[in-house]
Amino acid sequence: MSDNLFDVVEPDFEESDVVELLDENGVPTLFNVIANLELDGQEYAILSNVNDEDEVLIFRVSEEGDEFVFETIEDEDELNSVVDAYNELLDEMDEE
Repeated sequence: MSDNLFDVVEPDFEESDVVELLDENGVPTLFNVIANLELDGQEYAILSNVNDEDEVLIFRVSEEGDEFVFETIEDEDELNSVVDAYNELLDEMDEE
């Protein structure tokens, strides 16, 4: 397994609002894709646990061949930038 926290079981998340991720022990968990956004040319996915909406995960998304890979964001500045961009998106949606 890579350094990522989760492996994507359902890689075509663009066509589905729910993905199943496996943790480091192989335990599957369902997550809703609540947002996909692009920031500085990099794509990110924001996911919430289907059974616990308070559990939200943010991943950098990359493609390897024809599969999507969710990468853990370890850089705090990068993570904060994604959170800020998502909050701006929410603010724009509230204004509409």
